[in-house]
Amino acid sequence: MVTSAMQVLIPVADGFEDMEVVISCDILRRAGLKVVLAGLDAGLVTGGCGLRLQPDALLADVVNIDIDIILLPGGNRGVQRLTKHQPLIQLLRERHRQGQIIAAICAAPGMLATHHLLDGRQVTAYPGILDPQSADYIYQESAVVVDGPLVTSRGPGTAMDFALTLVELLLGPEKRRETEAPLQRSTPETSPLSATMDNRASIT
Repeated sequence: MVTSAMQVLIPVADGFEDMEVVISCDILRRAGLKVVLAGLDAGLVTGGCGLRLQPDALLADVVNIDIDIILLPGGNRGVQRLTKHQPLIQLLRERHRQGQIIAAICAAPGMLATHHLLDGRQVTAYPGILDPQSADYIYQESAVVVDGPLVTSRGPGTAMDFALTLVELLLGPEKRRETEAPLQRSTPETSPLSATMDNRASIT
């Protein structure tokens, strides 16, 4: 049972996007944040690619505990299950009303759009999830979009940028740099494949 205030709540349901949950949880915990994975039901949850996780708590037991960030992972089947969980929807609506941070990646921004929690914001999502021409929000194709207390991201490949952005929001840019440095991330300029292609081009 989780009884003290937590910093990040990640609801998980069968069909969650494996990479988004694992990468987000890992990065946030590396930064020293308290992260709780909360399942809809007791027992293991299974990701869309077959990863099985044991949540830290039941969502029903922690939905009313104070949190800094609620992070909604993608995965269509998982998001569909989360959308039907009314206590979670009520939590999201209340956080939206109070201007508290909501983070959503991949298919999860579509869940927020359904309940008009993206209205007036700049947002992104997995291609095809949101309407780029919608008058309700301003759609972008950036890896991560921050607009006030709303943080959205594109998908599995942007999960690390997404999580590091949340570290920066809570703990500042220095903590983000400290967390990111040991990861040895490649950039487009230093990618081994890019370097190989550049070398071939210069030879020819």
